[in-house]
Formats: sequence, structure tokens, C-alpha cells
Amino acid sequence: MITTRRYLGQVDRRSRFSTVSMGWRTPSDGVQRLRGAVSRAGEHRGPANQPVAMTWMPADGAVVMTATLPEGAVRSWIEQVINAEHSGTKEFGDPVLAVVGSADVLDGLEDGLSEGEGEGLHPPQPSFRSTMKQTTAQGFEQTIVIGQDPAADVGFAATFLAICLISGGPGTLLPDAIQKTGYHAILQSGRGLRDATPTVTWQVIASRPNGSAVLETALSTVAEYRVAEHLEDVEQAREFARTNLNRAWQSPLDLARSLAHYEVMGWGGELVRDPDAALDHVTPAAVEKAMEGLVRPIREILGRS
Repeated sequence: MITTRRYLGQVDRRSRFSTVSMGWRTPSDGVQRLRGAVSRAGEHRGPANQPVAMTWMPADGAVVMTATLPEGAVRSWIEQVINAEHSGTKEFGDPVLAVVGSADVLDGLEDGLSEGEGEGLHPPQPSFRSTMKQTTAQGFEQTIVIGQDPAADVGFAATFLAICLISGGPGTLLPDAIQKTGYHAILQSGRGLRDATPTVTWQVIASRPNGSAVLETALSTVAEYRVAEHLEDVEQAREFARTNLNRAWQSPLDLARSLAHYEVMGWGGELVRDPDAALDHVTPAAVEKAMEGLVRPIREILGRS
């Protein structure tokens, strides 16, 4: 039996090999130990049952391993990596698992899969306390605000679409609003993991002492924005999001890696598996709720109700 935190399978016949991707939540100092553990797990297997290629992609608070395998070796190799007590992989908890290959390979896996009831060594946390850090150098002030990612509460697709609308797309709301204020400032958003909890990060670089004023501008801009009055902008952001997610389909390797990456980071692997279905059903009300969730860390830091 293969126990995994979450399994995502996708039929794809573009290659005669299968692609297996596993993602673990681990700080950067655990990546080398995990790589060694995976290597030990497969060292007793014959050449015919070894991956023909393997890559590792460190993320912010996680790591994703992607292996290309002969079809006949997929199930036994996954079992060896996940279940081998002697290898040391158990230390890192159950991984998320994504497999891209033929229908026969995926069907053969289904009967031997079991999704764990928890997060292994990383139980979900009910809340993440927002924090702010400010540093100054040569007249410039850097402000970093980190808080809990709202995706689990407001929806993965709505959150992704909201990010594309307000800070990550072609005509973004918050950078435009800050530019209009006249502040010489840069506002950037990012997503990652802190203590195995999905987080959103806001970073402001501004001439001193305007960092807090820029955050105030971001907060008031979102509060005053009515999505239903800007449907054309929402559709533009939706197409940008769709294009971004569809890049994962360029190859089986990109697809498996992206499925595992989005899932282990808490962004929703289903977004990658079917971007159209996920994004097309996001309503304006859901986008507005996600926008409010994204700037919630700023609101908490500034002490706004």
C-alpha cells in the first residue's frame, strides 16, 4: 500500500515513459537529507527499474522531486521511495504524489493508494500570525509583511485569479494605484510556506519613510474596488491566469512537476490539471473575497478592523 498525502494522476501518452513527481514540505536544510534518503531507497533496484532521469526543485518551504521511469517500474519504485523505513524518507512525512503516464499505469496505481489522514510531521495550523519586518539602507525602506494564504478558505482558483488581477498580471491594480500616488515605490507579492503553512508575502521598497503609507494605499485600493464594476479587467486577468497555468502542459515532465508543486504549496493541484474548468467557474463575488483575504495580513499589521 502506498500512503500519500494527496494523489493527482493525469493520463498523457506523449512519452513511452511515465513521470512521477513527489513533493514534501521541508525547510531548506532538509533538502539534502531528503535527496539522500530517496537515493538510498532505490539503490538496491536493478538498472531496468531505476529512473532514467531525476530532477529536484527546491521551493519556498518545500521541495519537489520529479523522476522519469519505465512504465513497468512505476508502482514498485514509488512504493520503495515512500514506504522504505531504512531510507529515511519517513522522517519527512507522506509526500504529495503526481503521476503522468498511460491509463494502464494510472489504473495499476489506484488499487494500491491510500491518502493519509493528516499532514505527517506537518499538521495543518488553524492560524498563522501576520508579521512585519522593516529595514532601511541608503534612504530606502524595505517592508515585508507575511500572513496566512487565504486559498484554503476562499478557493484555490479565486485566489490565483485575484493575485493575477491585483499584483501579478498585465495591468495590475495595486502597482497602478501606487504609481498614481507619486510614491517612488515597488510593491510585490509572493506565496510560500512558513512552518508548513501556506503564506502570502507583501514586499514594499520605498523611499523612507513611505513604506507604511504604501501599505495603506494597497489596503484602501482593495477595500474600494468593486469587482462587478470592472468585469473587463477580471476577464483580462482570467485569460492571463489561464495562459500561466496552461504552460504546465508543455511536456509530461512539466505537468507532473507542476501538479506536485501546486499541491504541496497549498495552491491546489487541480488548477493545473484543468485550468479552464477551475477558472471559468470563479464568480466576481469569489474574486472579491479572495482579494480581501490576500490583503488581510496588511490589515492585521496596520491594526485595521
